[in-house]
Amino acid sequence: MSLSYMPHKKYSIGSLRSLSATIAMSLLTALPLSAQNSRVTGELIDGENLAPVIGATVTLTTNKTTLTGCTTDLNGQFSLSTNHRGSVRLKVRATGFEPYDQELLLNGENTALTIKLVGTSLETSPVVVIGQSHKSQRRMVGAGAQVSPKTIRLITPIGRQEMLEYVAGSNGVAEEGMGNSRLNIGVRGLNPRRSSRVLILEDGIPIQPAPYIYPNMYYNPPTERIERIEILKGSAAIEYGPQTMGGVVNYITSRPRSSFGGRLDMTGGINGFFSTYAELGGIGNERFRTDGQFLFKRGDGYRENNSFHQYNGTLKFTIVPSARDVLYIKANGNYEESSATYTGLTEYSFRNNPEFNPKEDDLFTIWRASLDAIHTQSFSETLTSHTKGYFNVFDRRWWRENDVFFRASDYEADPLSAQPVPWFEPGDLLRSGNGQDNFGILRKFYSLGLERSYSLSHSLFGNPLQSRIGARLHWERFKDNRVTGDAPDARDRIYFEYDPEDSSIIILGSSEHYETTALAFYIREGITLGNLTMTLGTRAEVFEQEQIDRLSGNIYSDKTSFVILPGLGLNYEVGDINLFGGIHRGYTPPSSGALKVLDVGGSTRPGGLDLKPEKSWNLELGLRSANKWVGFEMTGFFLLIEDLVAAGRGTLFRNLGEVSTRGLEIGGSIKGSHCFSLLPDLNLSYTLLDTEVLEGVIPSAILAGDVPVNIAGNHLPYAPRHTVTAGLSKDFSFGLTIRADAHYVSKSFTDFENIETNTNRGDTGPIPGYTLCNASAGMKINSHWSVNITGKNLTDKVYIGSRLHSNPRQTEANLSSGILPGPRRQINLGIGYSFANN
Repeated sequence: MSLSYMPHKKYSIGSLRSLSATIAMSLLTALPLSAQNSRVTGELIDGENLAPVIGATVTLTTNKTTLTGCTTDLNGQFSLSTNHRGSVRLKVRATGFEPYDQELLLNGENTALTIKLVGTSLETSPVVVIGQSHKSQRRMVGAGAQVSPKTIRLITPIGRQEMLEYVAGSNGVAEEGMGNSRLNIGVRGLNPRRSSRVLILEDGIPIQPAPYIYPNMYYNPPTERIERIEILKGSAAIEYGPQTMGGVVNYITSRPRSSFGGRLDMTGGINGFFSTYAELGGIGNERFRTDGQFLFKRGDGYRENNSFHQYNGTLKFTIVPSARDVLYIKANGNYEESSATYTGLTEYSFRNNPEFNPKEDDLFTIWRASLDAIHTQSFSETLTSHTKGYFNVFDRRWWRENDVFFRASDYEADPLSAQPVPWFEPGDLLRSGNGQDNFGILRKFYSLGLERSYSLSHSLFGNPLQSRIGARLHWERFKDNRVTGDAPDARDRIYFEYDPEDSSIIILGSSEHYETTALAFYIREGITLGNLTMTLGTRAEVFEQEQIDRLSGNIYSDKTSFVILPGLGLNYEVGDINLFGGIHRGYTPPSSGALKVLDVGGSTRPGGLDLKPEKSWNLELGLRSANKWVGFEMTGFFLLIEDLVAAGRGTLFRNLGEVSTRGLEIGGSIKGSHCFSLLPDLNLSYTLLDTEVLEGVIPSAILAGDVPVNIAGNHLPYAPRHTVTAGLSKDFSFGLTIRADAHYVSKSFTDFENIETNTNRGDTGPIPGYTLCNASAGMKINSHWSVNITGKNLTDKVYIGSRLHSNPRQTEANLSSGILPGPRRQINLGIGYSFANN
């Protein structure tokens, strides 16, 4: 080591000041101080109706380099920051709108913009099924609807089903529980049990446990995570599949914030309800941002022993590697535990104590983990690709004590000494557990898929065209196990027992494994000829279904299916009115899981997978209009269904021959506040429905034995003739919004024989019509704080929600649940805090 000597140098005061300034400027130049950054903020709005455009991608680029990017929030706002100086390009991409491109000159100052986007009549995205563009909605070739962010925030629904019941053409039936994930929605007269005839998506990705094998909905994203909901019932549904008969429900969730911010919502109410939702996001840099969300929810339910609690967590990432690439990744975990039961009410219990539920040991648990990725790449202004990959695992375990009937007088005098009685016992009965044993339905699902599509904007003789072509590969596995337990609270898995007398094994449970591999190709071509918009599409699909009965010698069955599903849609614009119509082939694949689970279609032994698929021709004709005073959509529809499978519990027959559903649906609003500031807005949703079995023979539930009965001319179950939701809403200038609704559902049958009489067991008879009254109010106190209060079923109406798990032919207490009462009065008060680094 050597040391060098520097001679001492004298500096003047002036030279010291100059040196200090030079050092300071060097430090300031080296440090990425926000004061030197150029900031671009603004909002995106629809140029026609001035509504905010949510989830649009906004980037700043120079040459081919992306400086920074983000997506717009619930208010259509964005915020970008960069230390670049000079000329840049601001680019906006939003589905349903024309691309926007503007040159900006950055000089270290703030730039605020309000950008009006121009809608297109043809463009949609695999992530959304309708889109936000007012123009694309108006010129949509089929019936569809959206539940807006404003409506979701105002009504503060406890469950997803409540939101979907605001949509014309849909009908929900109640099942016990408060916030449980089981969704029961029917569209245009199709059976609502577990929503198995509706395709359910989240951000364009299927979320049903196994869309082919077992599409029953046992998981739904919490309402707190949902930004808006799209419902598509027209011919465009054929692109999504596999179900194309009842339409598509797509939950749209928010993308990561463009700047640092968050929110905290807490809600409490009667019946032990409490919910807290926390979100923190906008974390990262110009090309990588992430959001985290967490939810805890609990409640005591509307009956005894009916509590639940739920945990849900989500991590989201938006990656913008270039001006033409956006990658969105979402990971979610959900756990729910509830005291859900199949034990419904007898007629006596419903009349005298609708909260009655003696089942202390029944337990329903689910957990689900999922990982989704969506990549959008723009090759040019006219060609874009979308790639979606998804994987989820879903575990559902339901333990239920076996039920028996008791005389009501004996049970109420002393439940411990009361003795079971047979199902044909006259007089007042109660349904309760036998106090001896139980059974468990243990199911696990795996679902994996990859989809790639290309969208091309081009023209033909000067007329704009929009083409989309894509392919989807999907795989799923379903493990279905039924076990027995030797106590009401047993959780041991007993599949069989050993008989020492004859050294034999007695099978007590069951274990079936199902697997499906499917490959689908679809193509859609849309063209605009002046005021006429026409869309023609086709999906071709081939899939193999396999089944193995593990407790019966590993018996193997399989079936390969191939189907082509065409669709045609038209829209013609006349001033403020758009006429639309369409026809498409509806399809529900043969669910091998449903054969065993629902006991439909006879034996599931070799050859049992030959159950025919449900197919239909779906026709619709309607008109819609939207201006500053009125917005509405009115649609007449007709479905001719072949080989309908009766999706009732324990229905022991094969496909019905032919069924039709037809009707009229109207949805819209009259904006009275635009005519006179003190007037409220009127919101209306109405469905007129007529269903008919054209051909079908089933074993009678009324006549003794398996006597066949012709049910031609009967109505489909759970298809009310009239469903109406009418309400008033009003926005006040000081931040208050109020809304009141009345929801009416007319009488409906609960079985295919249309049985009018009620038995003392509670498992037969129609559902009488009922009316529910709801109200809500929300107040934005300032830029950070808000409060809301909601009331559901304000009159505390006691009504029959459904007999969803009953079959008139299965009279034993353990086979049919009886009456499931609808949700009772629920009043919640919520408070929210939000912040953003604008």
